[in-house]
Amino acid sequence: MVLNHWKSEGPDVVVSYLPVWELCFSMHVLSNPDHHIYREKWAKRAEEMYPELTKRIREYRELTCQWTLFIDVPAWGAMRQMEIPDFLAFLRKKDIRQWNGMVNTLGRKIDSRERRDILEIFTSYYEQVFRSEEVILRTFLTRILEREARLCREKGVWEWCRTIHERLKVEEHQVVYRKNREFVYRKTDIRTIYITASTFLEPHLWLYQNGTELEVVKSIRVEQPECWHLPEQTVQLFKALGDTSRLNIMRLLFQGVRTTQELAKQMNISEAAVSRHLKVLNGANLVRKAARGHFMEYSLNMEVIDFIPYTLYEILTR
Repeated sequence: MVLNHWKSEGPDVVVSYLPVWELCFSMHVLSNPDHHIYREKWAKRAEEMYPELTKRIREYRELTCQWTLFIDVPAWGAMRQMEIPDFLAFLRKKDIRQWNGMVNTLGRKIDSRERRDILEIFTSYYEQVFRSEEVILRTFLTRILEREARLCREKGVWEWCRTIHERLKVEEHQVVYRKNREFVYRKTDIRTIYITASTFLEPHLWLYQNGTELEVVKSIRVEQPECWHLPEQTVQLFKALGDTSRLNIMRLLFQGVRTTQELAKQMNISEAAVSRHLKVLNGANLVRKAARGHFMEYSLNMEVIDFIPYTLYEILTR
């Protein structure tokens, strides 16, 4: 729902309330609430009221990029301004080939059963949980976005962007976004900036670029955590890294897939010791394992490793 539209310092600026974005990111929070302490109370209530649905959402979190799958692909431009029923109807009309055409840029591949299940989960979640929630959020976020639009017009869009997050740096000729690596966008390449706001984004920063379009999301904090705490998965991640042998295992796995036996031979330690270290690394999602005959092969989970700097940033900026 477009609320305001103008031209500022070169790019067109479009300020919108995006119900589909908020739907997907609320499912993102519910799929991994430990990382979102500013929506912790909401997630607990939802899980208590809808335990089976919450369980299904979490079962599909890896395949769906924690339910951000459709808002992080080029096809998002066609869905951005849709109402949620229209979004669900849009997905139903797409066959499995078209679904995979939309999500292949994220390295995902979905089969027909998974497509059916994802659609069913989306629909159940919207009807049982989010439909009534969205009525309140629409009024709240629309009012905030109207205020942000006024500020943005007064300051200029690039100056307004400076207020978004510590990891978003606006320089003279470019915008730098620090995540698992630095993403650099030249201002002269951006023709349209889409601005929205979300109550589910904190502590993340969302900046999405597609061609000449840039999407920026303002995080709106609606809860105060009962106490500040680190997600347990984050604690386990850094504990797993704090050991010389485990770092050596990761160094060897970076060179290629290894079995327990191969790692033990190369490190000159017992297989039992390697297994203990691999259990810790696997518990922190730093490695993946797959059976090969009578052996188990291990490889690095590069998605988690690439995001270690980002994970540290999130700890420091909470």
